[in-house]
Amino acid sequence: MSRPAVLAARLRTAAWLGWQIEANWADPFTFIVYSAVRPLATALILAVMYRAVAGIASSGQAFLGFYVANAFHEYVIRVLVGMGWVIVEEREEFETLKFVYTSPIGMFTYLWGRSSVKFVQASLSLLLILTTGWLILGLRWDWGAVRWLPLLLSFVLGLIAIVYFGFFVAGWALVLPRAAISVNEGVAAALTLLCGVIFPIDLLPRAVQVVAMLLPFTWWYEALRRFLIGHGASARLSSFSDGALLAALAVSTALFSCVSVWGYGVLERRARQNGKLDQARLF
Repeated sequence: MSRPAVLAARLRTAAWLGWQIEANWADPFTFIVYSAVRPLATALILAVMYRAVAGIASSGQAFLGFYVANAFHEYVIRVLVGMGWVIVEEREEFETLKFVYTSPIGMFTYLWGRSSVKFVQASLSLLLILTTGWLILGLRWDWGAVRWLPLLLSFVLGLIAIVYFGFFVAGWALVLPRAAISVNEGVAAALTLLCGVIFPIDLLPRAVQVVAMLLPFTWWYEALRRFLIGHGASARLSSFSDGALLAALAVSTALFSCVSVWGYGVLERRARQNGKLDQARLF
């Protein structure tokens, strides 16, 4: 077999194994119900939170922008953070990490395959959240005004940043014992607060805004809002033209991805040198 064919076969194997791990804890009906209830609950909680705390009507344009960003944030939770959870599961629950690491698939390819399953789950969650907003919460946007090409380009660039940062989170989990669990949750919370998912970055301290603008996810959420519903959430980022917004997203994604791959390699070597790969029950 050619090298691309071998790689494709390994990715399929890793994806198949990932699906078995994700879905074999319950019968299909229970699994489907669980997969649907979580994103629906997230959507309804967000609506109630804004009504009670911010005093913003669920049909308002401000809420719509944050609702859309929260829907796409499922990719961060499922894929990016999920790749860190793969390490925790394989090492500390199943005690199989050392076998995966020494298998022909290898850790990098295995993580790629597992992330593909989580991508499908995140996509289903996205569709459910947006459908709930449209049918139940009365959120509306003009489909005829959606700019599909820049929206698709933004979506792909954001996914690249998510997957590659997921490798870094996985590498971080490799060198950590039980603390990896807290790190996984902390990454999701930090990106929610820093990148304008539930409130504009304009409300952050000035120095923190600079940090936020170094992250590709900040540009990603703003681009998704602008090209899907016609407006962003940040007054500071609104001064950027569409081309400048896409350029900032592309450049930050490229830099972030390179740093993440380098960081994963460094962390994996450190984990191997410290004997973390074949340790189990690090409590």
